[in-house]
Amino acid sequence: MTWHIASGDSMRSLLVMGIPYQHAPEVSIVRTCSCACSCSCLLGATICHQGWQSCASCHPDGRVDGLNWDLLNDGPGNPKNTKSLVLSCQTPPAMSLGVRGSAEEAVRSGLRHTLFAKRHESEAAAIDAYLRSLRPLPSPQLLKGALNKSALRGKALFESTRTGCSTCHPPGLLTDLRSYDVGTRASYDKLTDKFDTPTLVELWRTAPYLHDGSAATVLEVLTMRNAHDRHGRASNLSRRQLDDLCAYLLSL
Repeated sequence: MTWHIASGDSMRSLLVMGIPYQHAPEVSIVRTCSCACSCSCLLGATICHQGWQSCASCHPDGRVDGLNWDLLNDGPGNPKNTKSLVLSCQTPPAMSLGVRGSAEEAVRSGLRHTLFAKRHESEAAAIDAYLRSLRPLPSPQLLKGALNKSALRGKALFESTRTGCSTCHPPGLLTDLRSYDVGTRASYDKLTDKFDTPTLVELWRTAPYLHDGSAATVLEVLTMRNAHDRHGRASNLSRRQLDDLCAYLLSL
């Protein structure tokens, strides 16, 4: 796998995120980093208070570790599933509850409240650059880069008024950037909680699903965790139609 990184800031951000040169994927640098010799202080978890974790601890390759974490960003006692950082700069707000207005704001809050560190702005800016450099990868469900027959049928269902999926997940970023109560609150959540509509890009690699990881599969999102069809009208779909819809979603 090759990462194409736009600038020296992005190289610094690999280090800030906890991805040392020798373990990072092959990197194609468009502009040579002029301060690589000064970046060694940012390797691994060195930016964290007491040096025990890094951004990449929960976001390997900028994606997800598949775990729930109870972070101080939105207060204690309500663990949330790790979100992918792909397209995070383009899909505000940040965090499941949308408590940060942007990915950039979340980066600085994360340094303070998750890594318990007060760092120089240049390091936060380097992480910003890394997040902006992330690009979605094609789903392994694609057939020579195209949707298979099942996924094509699922796409038609996704875009139809019968399911209403594309109302909140329109073409492009596959999110309307709004927050809703879709009936997925659990015992740890407040009655007033509404959840940010996530992008569906790279859905194939972000299981488990929902803000608390309570759905192990996309099928569970559509069925077991979709009371009263508030998370897409799926109760009237046959099992084959559900499988087709899942095939499409896992191809995004």
